[in-house]
Amino acid sequence: MLQKKCDELTSLSGGRIRASIRRGAGTRSAHERLTALVSGTNIRGKKLEDLFLRIGKSAYPAAEWERVVDEIESLIRWGAIDTASPSLPNCPFLSAAGFTDKELERIARKVTLDEWLDLSLIELSDVPRFEYQQREKTYIEFREASAGQQATVLLRVLLNQDGPPLVIDQPEDDLDNQVIFEIVEELWKAKMKRQILFSSHNANLVVNGDADLVVVCDYRTLTDQSGGNIDDLGAIDIEQIRRKITTVMEGGKEAFRMRKDKYGF
Repeated sequence: MLQKKCDELTSLSGGRIRASIRRGAGTRSAHERLTALVSGTNIRGKKLEDLFLRIGKSAYPAAEWERVVDEIESLIRWGAIDTASPSLPNCPFLSAAGFTDKELERIARKVTLDEWLDLSLIELSDVPRFEYQQREKTYIEFREASAGQQATVLLRVLLNQDGPPLVIDQPEDDLDNQVIFEIVEELWKAKMKRQILFSSHNANLVVNGDADLVVVCDYRTLTDQSGGNIDDLGAIDIEQIRRKITTVMEGGKEAFRMRKDKYGF
């Protein structure tokens, strides 16, 4: 089911989001359980965090976790034997993760076989991974993409979905005008499939997006900007609505004309 949803998200984003499943990368339950078992051994929490970070980032987390479980079992069995031999069993994974012989010995003395059995039965969960396509064949973690990149691709995903009415509040906050024209094209197709309500101060979304209904909001008390009120509503082809759009979104007719003249259009 997770894989199906990841494939669906990748498709809806036009490939700009690469969603995949990392099998067994969810180590939280195992981390919490092992931390509780070694409590009182003076093993630093940071060392355990690094251990599970290493497991989660490996190509095969479940296999790495199985190695850890096996090494802990060998330590427990060694600790249960009354022998004069000081030699610890070989624990290459735990040693490579920074655990000293003293710490391994404390684990051997602290954890029981019954506790180990409970630990060994914990399954690592599958974790979705989301990457953003910066350019062809180049991906970064989605959280490392800029706010504008994230907003653009997520808006595209939403507009490509079918479903009930979609309400979006000021999408232009993280979008530049060049990207907004791309979103407008998506909007033309999306509004044929579902009802879309935008709260926006951007004329490109309202006018170029061919809004079927424009609702102009204002304040009942202008001095303290309180008491929200619907000032006017109607289609773009109504003169008074066009006038409101020009005033609110373009700074007025004269400002619009001045920009036009300066651009030389």
